[in-house]
This record gives sequence, C-alpha cells and structure tokens, in this order.
Amino acid sequence: MNICQLGQLRNVVQSSHINFLFGSGLSCPFLSTLNSIERLLTNAQQIKDNKLKQIVEASLFAEYFSSVMYPCITEHITGELKEKYDIVISNYSEFLRIWNAIMSHRSTSLLDKTVNIFTTNIDNLVETAAEKLKLEFNDGFHGHLHPIFREDSFNNVLTKISPIYQNLAQIPIFNYIKIHGSINWIESTIESGYLTYDRPLDLIRKIQDCLKKVPEGHLISKIAPLETIDSLKEKAENIAQGDDYVLPKEITEFMDTYKELVMIHPRKTKFKESVIDSHFYELMRRFSNALEQTNAILFVSGFSFADEHIAKITMRAANTNPTLQIIVFAYTDEKVMEIENNLSLAGSAINHNIQIMSPQLYYEAQDEKTREILDKQCFRTIQKIKMDEDGKTKSKQLVTFQPFSLKVLNNVVFNKLRAIVE
Repeated sequence: MNICQLGQLRNVVQSSHINFLFGSGLSCPFLSTLNSIERLLTNAQQIKDNKLKQIVEASLFAEYFSSVMYPCITEHITGELKEKYDIVISNYSEFLRIWNAIMSHRSTSLLDKTVNIFTTNIDNLVETAAEKLKLEFNDGFHGHLHPIFREDSFNNVLTKISPIYQNLAQIPIFNYIKIHGSINWIESTIESGYLTYDRPLDLIRKIQDCLKKVPEGHLISKIAPLETIDSLKEKAENIAQGDDYVLPKEITEFMDTYKELVMIHPRKTKFKESVIDSHFYELMRRFSNALEQTNAILFVSGFSFADEHIAKITMRAANTNPTLQIIVFAYTDEKVMEIENNLSLAGSAINHNIQIMSPQLYYEAQDEKTREILDKQCFRTIQKIKMDEDGKTKSKQLVTFQPFSLKVLNNVVFNKLRAIVE
C-alpha cells in the first residue's frame, strides 16, 4: 500500500502518533548543510602529526561555526542574509500553522494532540517561528529567571478548560527535541549537571571573538564541498612549514572555547565527546521510544540518514514495530539512492514500512484529480526541447519537478492533507 496517496495518508494521520525528523536541509538557504564536514572530522582523527591534526580540526570547526552557528546572531542578519532568513522562518511558520490546524481538526479523540519534532539541527530558527506564532511549543526548558532543561517535560499533554461550561479540551502542542544539542544551550553555573538557556547567545559571541584573534594564514581558509582529508592535510603542511613552526595559542583558545558548546560535534565519535552525555542519550532514547509506539508515523525531511546512529535506531524500530510508518521526503530523485544506501548500511528492512518519496514518486502516487491540482501549482513542468539526430530535428519532452524543500512540502503535501482532514 502506498500511504503517500493523500487519501491513504489522511487515514494514517487520523490514527497515528505524529513524529517528524528534521535535518539541516530545512534551514537552507539561510544556513549551510554539513556537506562533508562530519566525514572529514572523523578522518582527521587519523592524522598522526599532532600539529597538522590540530590545524585541520580547528579549520573544520571554524568552517562549521561560521556557516551554521554565527549567522544566527540577530544583529548580523541584514541585507541578502535577512532575505534568506525570512524565507526559512516563513517556511517553518507555515509548517507549524498547518500541523496545528491538522491536529486541531483530526477526528480521533483516542490520541493526544502532540507533535514530536526531532531534529539534528542546532540553530534556533524553529523556536523563533513558534514564538512569533504564539503556539503551544515545548523546547524542554522550565523556569523564567533561570530556565532548566528537563527531558520529562516532553511527556506533558496540554488541556484547557472553557471558562463558562468548564469543558475540558486538549489542544495541540509541539515538542521540539534537539537530539544533538543547540547553540543556545549552556551548562548551568547554578545547578551542576543541568542545562540552561543562553538566550542572547553569549557563548557564540565569545567563540567568534576567539576565532577573530587567530592570526591570518594559520587556518585553512576555504573548505570545498568535495574536499578530501589528504587535500586538507596538504594545505595544513603548507601552513606549518619548517620544524620551528609553533601553533598559535589563539587556535588552542578557540578550540577550548568551542568545546564549551553543549552539543554533539559532527563526527562519528560524537557521543563520546559531549559535556553532559546523559542528556543526549536520554533524547536519543526518546526518539527510539517514539518510533516504538503502536501506530506511529515518522515524516523525515532535509535528512539523508548519513548519521549512522540515527539510521540504526530508525531501522531497528522499523523492523521491530510493524505498525510504524516512515515516510522520507527526498529532496530530488537523485537523493533517493543516497538515502537508500545510507539506510541499507544500518540493516535490511523486513516490514516494508519505509517509503522514500522523491517529488516524482509522490506525484505518481496521487489520483488524477490531485495531479491536475499539482500541475496548476507548477509542481511538475513539461518542456519541449528540440534535438538534432542524424541531421533531423526532433522534439522531446523534458519533465521536471520542484525539489522537496520545506516550502514545497508545505504547498503540495501538508496543505493538501490539511484540506481533507476532518
């Protein structure tokens, strides 16, 4: 059964616990994706020369910091960057509005109205969108003067009583679970072992100050998407020429400050490095438990399952819970194979409950009426191109589909679903 046909999908959503898994692709074009940084950081640990290793690692962390963390400082979001920021905030806001409406109007009274959004993203964009909409949103923090992070808050169900008739009604709530930590999490200086909220991003500002002090020419300045560890090592060798080269103390200071971040660093040994490991293991356990619930559905977007740990948890849940349905929205047709390969490394699927949907596969799953609507939205475009073959001019049709960005998913999947949920 192809549950991505909208009628089938409506039935599943009506009777399922709702979960999402967001990856870095959803915060584009404002923030960059990881690209090859995780792979490079993992391989960098094999560099034997300690100076070269430090230069390569510091350069990779500096690239990651500059492309994913520092742009979130509000006062620096101007000009073209502000336009990209507004696009992403608008997409997240529309997503939250749609699913708030779906959960409000779905007909079942047997399930709570909770939406779990698990994410590996460390930015604060979804929180920003939710605050602007004034929706019921739970990021795990309790308290106002000194907020403390508590995982048990994700167990809360929200109800309201009408002031006149005292009717009790459950209302939708979004649990936003950042399983890799966040740029706005810091260790509490008041209660040992707890996390608190760094609203002004003071630690990010401190790291940027340290990075600016690193003397020019001592870090690899540009890291290309297809960079290899050998090419980075060669660039580091050009920096550290001669036996008398001394690593600037500013690089060490940058790295020491960077490690104060309460987040999982992008490399395969990441869970061994976290400051407060128990929090991250608990959040991953919650992800696993959510997928083990009877009649659960997981929508995946902006995520390729290159993270082996999450891929293994997801595949194990799919194989042990036949009532779980997983729909992975691949950005393009080409990304389908990449996602299939990443999941296959985590094991073989036995319950046939994982569907990877490219834009074209989603279109083909719909009935004729829905396809006509999608065509009017220009989700599918048909172009006639002329080709010369053996001296003769022939026409050929080129069919293209809009990639599955969050904006497109909102328009052609989630909004369509909202329209038919009673």
